[in-house]
Amino acid sequence: MFRKTILENGLRLITVPMGNVTTVTILVLVDTGSNNEKKEENGISHFLEHMFFKGTTRRPAAKIISEEVDGMGGYTNAMTSSEYTGYYLKIPAAKFSEGLDIIADIFLNSLIEQQEVDRERGVILQEIHMRHEDPANHVGYLYQSLVYGDQPAGWEVLGTPEILSGLQHEELRRYFLNQYTAEDTIVVVSGNIEEEKVRAEVERSFRAVRRGQPRARPPVREEQTQPAVALFTKQTDQTHFILGARAFGAHDPRRVPASMLAHILGGSMASRLFEEVREKRGLAYSVSTGFDEYTTYGSIATYAGVEHAKTAETIRVILGEYKKIAEEPLPEAELIRAKESMKGRLALSLEGSDRLAFFVGGEEVTTAQPLTVEEVYRRIDAISAADVRRVAADIFRPEHLNLALIGPHPESGSFQTLLAP
Repeated sequence: MFRKTILENGLRLITVPMGNVTTVTILVLVDTGSNNEKKEENGISHFLEHMFFKGTTRRPAAKIISEEVDGMGGYTNAMTSSEYTGYYLKIPAAKFSEGLDIIADIFLNSLIEQQEVDRERGVILQEIHMRHEDPANHVGYLYQSLVYGDQPAGWEVLGTPEILSGLQHEELRRYFLNQYTAEDTIVVVSGNIEEEKVRAEVERSFRAVRRGQPRARPPVREEQTQPAVALFTKQTDQTHFILGARAFGAHDPRRVPASMLAHILGGSMASRLFEEVREKRGLAYSVSTGFDEYTTYGSIATYAGVEHAKTAETIRVILGEYKKIAEEPLPEAELIRAKESMKGRLALSLEGSDRLAFFVGGEEVTTAQPLTVEEVYRRIDAISAADVRRVAADIFRPEHLNLALIGPHPESGSFQTLLAP
């Protein structure tokens, strides 16, 4: 169970007690990601994330912060997505107060100095190059751009080298002060905690939180009317592709059946695509399907890495499974097995205080109504075979299909033909 409280200063606090652990995770999530950005500043949310732990007015150097965290036996990290930015500290439960002081100091007093910006710029540019050199990563960005085009949902979270090369500390600091406000921020504390003590200390540590009107995310335009293909021609050892379809966001009642649909198709070693693509035909070592959901939009997509000559065959097999699950009754035994698999995977993924903090905090960002694990289980158990089939039919329509590929293929026409109704 967890408790959500709106503090007097407007900050949202979620406490998640876990009696069976010895750690505490303090997670600060800001309801701001790349989808909040303007084109000329694309990548600024991720750049700002890199500036955390670089120094504050009270701890004016990264080394001071890292040594203090190290001395507590703690671990810290940060991340940026399309819809949020977060940073967290995981520490022994006895060090909660000291850890909270560091996290609050970073949120309230980060320096964002030009010399640190210049130094970190090179690190981020190398991160972009590294991910683009990895086709399995790069094809994800290609798919995102194909599906959503030239709008924030279609831009890379990391930004582009051209834009990032020009960002200065004044722009980063302005964005920081405008977006990192009480109205946009959730503090999640999970682990071995006393909830009343946590609330009192969070109120005290964040008493000087900024207030304001942070920039909201623009609506996502959904304009696709026919199947689409994006090909990035490159000499690679394998062809890497993502084949998927537009779906819907976290507020849609079809959300949980869509998650089940993705799991049945390619969420485990017992899934249909693992069996058909890998076990029966030996077409790919890696094949998986996922449901990527955001506040108002989403996609179900399958990734595979295959021999170049077998790309078309693999795509046909996947399309066949999409069609089959949308048209044929789902066996009850398969549905029961998938339900238990999904619940078990969720339980295993939430064993740590950090994982549980992200589970609850992420739901707060996307829906503002996070569910308990037990509530998620009940929703999974309530899914019927007809629900899965109906959602598959809604999603896997030709005009929703998108295919992104990276490999040494000279043209995309033959792949476009594969998606034709």
